[in-house]
Amino acid sequence: MSTEKIEVKEDKTIKELVGEMSLSSAPILLELDGEIFYPDENYDRKIQAGNRLTVIPIIAGG
Repeated sequence: MSTEKIEVKEDKTIKELVGEMSLSSAPILLELDGEIFYPDENYDRKIQAGNRLTVIPIIAGG
């Protein structure tokens, strides 16, 4: 998975968007308006149509 930029088409919560994109089990961070956060810490946060969201995969090595 690579970094993906998404333009939000309609108002929804982070939880709704993550569910629609089937990312609920993926280790990711989200960036919205310059703020980077874990989606599960902000499930109720509302995003609006026209917002640009970046999905950042977390890749662990070893």
